[in-house]
Amino acid sequence: MRKLLLLCLSVVLVGGLIKYTYISNKSKDINYAVENYFTTGIFNEYKMYQISSSDLSFSNGTVAVVKIDGTEKKIPHKKVAYSVFLEKTSRGTWKVKKVYPDEVAAKNEY
Repeated sequence: MRKLLLLCLSVVLVGGLIKYTYISNKSKDINYAVENYFTTGIFNEYKMYQISSSDLSFSNGTVAVVKIDGTEKKIPHKKVAYSVFLEKTSRGTWKVKKVYPDEVAAKNEY
């Protein structure tokens, strides 16, 4: 029984490490980093059901601003828009630093 528990624990740890490495490697692409951040996560308050458009509005190679819009994950799936501030880490992956709700898009819906 103890060996089975140890085997299951090691499989889960190796699987988690493989998933982390895969996502970290894919996050070198700014579009993947933004899409992964906004479509995954259990406690993500900015989680979206679908991203309709993504526009890179500024980038100097180390920092970037991306404007996205799409539909919320929460029912009734309202249309939302965000400006996302990203920063490139020392490993070359993009990391979301700050998310700003885009008020102009929200006002245009009504």
